This record gives sequence, structure tokens and C-alpha cells, in this order.
Amino acid sequence: MHDTYEPAAGKKSRLKTFIVIGVWVAILAILITAYMRAQSAREAQAQVDTGIKWDPQLLACNEVFDASPTDSFTTCLAMADEGWIDAAQRIAWAYTRDGEHQNWQSVYDWLVWLSDYDVYAELLSYIVLYEIGESNDVKEDGERGIRKMAIINNPAAAAYLASVYYLGAHQLPRQSNITWLLERAYQQSKFWVMPEEIARIYARGFLGKAQPEKAKALLIDATKDDFPLHANNVAWLFATTDSPQLADTKMAVTLAEKVVAEQEYAENYVYVDTLAAAYAADGKFDQAVEAQLKAVDLIKSAHKQNENPSPQLASFEERLALFKAQQPYVIEETLEAGNEFFESFKNQIEQALIDNLYVEVQAPEVDTLAQP
Repeated sequence: MHDTYEPAAGKKSRLKTFIVIGVWVAILAILITAYMRAQSAREAQAQVDTGIKWDPQLLACNEVFDASPTDSFTTCLAMADEGWIDAAQRIAWAYTRDGEHQNWQSVYDWLVWLSDYDVYAELLSYIVLYEIGESNDVKEDGERGIRKMAIINNPAAAAYLASVYYLGAHQLPRQSNITWLLERAYQQSKFWVMPEEIARIYARGFLGKAQPEKAKALLIDATKDDFPLHANNVAWLFATTDSPQLADTKMAVTLAEKVVAEQEYAENYVYVDTLAAAYAADGKFDQAVEAQLKAVDLIKSAHKQNENPSPQLASFEERLALFKAQQPYVIEETLEAGNEFFESFKNQIEQALIDNLYVEVQAPEVDTLAQP
């Protein structure tokens, strides 16, 4: 997943940093969405397991991309009205889309209904009240809901509330410490607060004195979880960061080699690209060139059926040129202010919760007889 760090061509500093941060946010949202969709899949299977007969009309929901009154939308809405969870999620998502049919009241109404089945829909319903409530009383109700879920160990709610508190955007008196909320969310789930994110918070001193050693130790410890995702991302960060407090080229090589040593990951262009960057950072340029040549071949092969090459290919080839010139690949990051960081962090949680409503309906593998 290290491609989240890849820069765009052009200005080498501030523009690169904003692209890096933006893509990190997008990737994180994708990861969080995948996690939540697994939860939704289990709930949908539970419908089947408890005797609810699947209806093929649900497939119409896959053709719904906004709330325009198409035949597919009408059919999906009817299925949602009958009580189908997947349909209700897709309809709620459709009403969030920009355009003339966007309707946040309808979004909220469907989220309230879904709250009985989906904890993330419940959280999003409170966020909608908090963000777009028409009165302070309504906004406060939303914040109370977010706070309630944070207190009962919902990691997304805790991370969101921490951002609200940091930005000073709360309506109610603050009742929890920001650091405590973030660390609690991180301990509960590394999908909502990823190691790279909390490490940046510590290293840059957003919550007090800068603690780069704590940040580095946290990153190393995180590599033990969710292999190879965190091992790869930490290797990439150690190899490419311009922060001397966080750079660790030896550890970058160790982690990257550990990932590609696994047969199922050895031919993955993302992981091979990380390995090449780690070798270059450690001054092993012959090995870096060899690995990067392989990464370029792999990414070309993976996208050979597409009309256009992967948008990442150019950055892979740029790194290859650097390694041939015996130069490491270093990402120059300007230190964004804490407010900028937490505003982006808060927004990506909101977007991930919305994206979780986008459900692709699939026919179950088992048949049952009961009707909903």
C-alpha cells in the first residue's frame, strides 16, 4: 500500500506533500471501507442464515449511482422499503451524492433505520446531525451521540471525537482527553487510526512535545499486525522519509525483504517497489535497480489488459532512473499544522463511513424459503 506516498511530477516540495497526504487519506478510507464491508457482509449472510429468502430484484441496486429517479433506483427503493438492509444502504448512499437529488434528510432517515443493523450507520447518523443540523440543539444531539459511541469503545467515534476536540469544533464541554481518545481508537482498530497517522502525530508534537522515538517504536511494533500491510507501509516510510528521527534504512530493508520472502507477495509490484526503495535508501543501488526493474515489469503486466497504463507507472519509472543514478528516493514533506492534519483526518472518517454504504449486492449461495 506504499503507493500512498507517491508524488506527482512538478513542484518537488509542497505540492508533493499535499498529494502524498491526499492519497494517504484515500487509501486509508479504502482500507476502512473494506473492513466495514466485511461487517456488512456478515450481517447480510445472517439474513440468509435466519431464513430470509433473497430476492433477485435486489440486483437493481447495483445500478444505482445517485438518487436520480431511474427504474433501478425505484426498484432498489422499493426493496429498501420492504426491509432489505443492502438496499437501504445503497439508497442512503445514493442520497449523499452531489447533484439535484442530494437529500441529507433522506440520508439521515435511512441511517436511523439502519442503526439497528449497522453501528457505522448509527455513527454516521450522529455525524450528519452534528455537521448539518439547522440548530445548536440538533448539533448538540449529534455530538452527544458521537460522544456516547466513543465512550463505549467505538474506535471510529473516538477518532472522530478526538479530531473535533483538537479543532475546537465541539458544541458541548469537552469530557475526554484527545490523546486518550486517539490511543484508545488505535488500540481498538488500526483501520481508523493507522500506525503511520499516529506516528506523525507523535513525531510532530501535535499533542504536546514531539516524541519521534515513541513514534518510531510504535511503527516497529505495528509491523507485527496485519501482515504484510503494516510491514510494507512502515518499510516504505523508514526508507523514504526525509525525517532523520524516523528514517531507519536497515529496518526498512529487513521489513521489505520479509514481505517479499512470502511466495504470495513476491510478485506484487507494490511490495517489490518498496524493496527497491529500501535498498536504495541503504546504499545498495545495484539491488535497488534490479528490484525496480522487476517492479516496473510487474506493474505493466498487471495492467496490460487496460487501455491506459497504470497511473503509478510513471512514478515507478522515475524511481528507476533515480536508482540508476545512485540516488535514493526521498519524500520531502513540509510540516503541516495540526489543524490541517486533523481536519483532513476528520474528513476521511466521514468519507469512509459514507463509502461503507456503497454495497455491491451478490446472490447468496444458499436458498431459503421465508420472506422478509
